[in-house]
Amino acid sequence: MSKYNTIDVWNHYYGKKEDVKDYAGRSMKKSACGNPNSNYHPTLDHIRPLSKGGADVLDNIIICHRDTNEEKADKFPHWEANNRRFHAVRVKGSRVAYEIIED
Repeated sequence: MSKYNTIDVWNHYYGKKEDVKDYAGRSMKKSACGNPNSNYHPTLDHIRPLSKGGADVLDNIIICHRDTNEEKADKFPHWEANNRRFHAVRVKGSRVAYEIIED
């Protein structure tokens, strides 16, 4: 669980955009924030999971589709989502920031 809420993080990363795709290519809609029954439901995910020593900071949080989040679960640093393979790398010079790279 994060101290952040989805709509605030959406606004931080995407501003006024209403429709975006997550890193795995799934469509998300700002209007679906908070609606788990939507096919476009965005969720917050810790790139390095808290259970694996990740921090609850924006540099370690990404917005992704509910299904992408479920497929990643607490896998780190390698995982599959939407039939694609990914891995996380720490941003040079940071102790808590990660980026996602497609294999």
